[in-house]
Amino acid sequence: MKFWAFIAALGLLAIQCSSCNDSAQVTQAIPKGPVNINIDLNLPSYMHLANVGTHAYLEGGVKGVLLIHDYDDQWYAFERACAFEPTSSCSMIWADSIEIQLMCGSFIGGDFVKCCDSRYTYAGFPLQGPARGRLAQYIVQRSANQVLIYN
Repeated sequence: MKFWAFIAALGLLAIQCSSCNDSAQVTQAIPKGPVNINIDLNLPSYMHLANVGTHAYLEGGVKGVLLIHDYDDQWYAFERACAFEPTSSCSMIWADSIEIQLMCGSFIGGDFVKCCDSRYTYAGFPLQGPARGRLAQYIVQRSANQVLIYN
């Protein structure tokens, strides 16, 4: 009898833990605004995005949209709010093309000031800091020289 009670308790614990995906909870807490952006890679301001390892800051969403053309030739678009305390005024995501990471903070007087010391891969996965979830992501579709970002 004790054995079956133990098995039942383990089963309930497994069900509870499977519904407690921390990364999903953190990502869902990041505010996302309506996004419908169409970029023409033939325009001079976006031509650099045809090269891998490049990025652009775009208007839209809540705090803006960060579009990344990653080194694996994948395209990612993220809400620029950090996964840790996304509504904080200093919680902005910036691309560091030297370290090939995304970082949370703000520029004050031309100098970068960390907000929470969270860092992410170009694919939006947390590397360090208090953030445990991915960045909020928008859908990216590329067709020829057109890139569409939407939710």
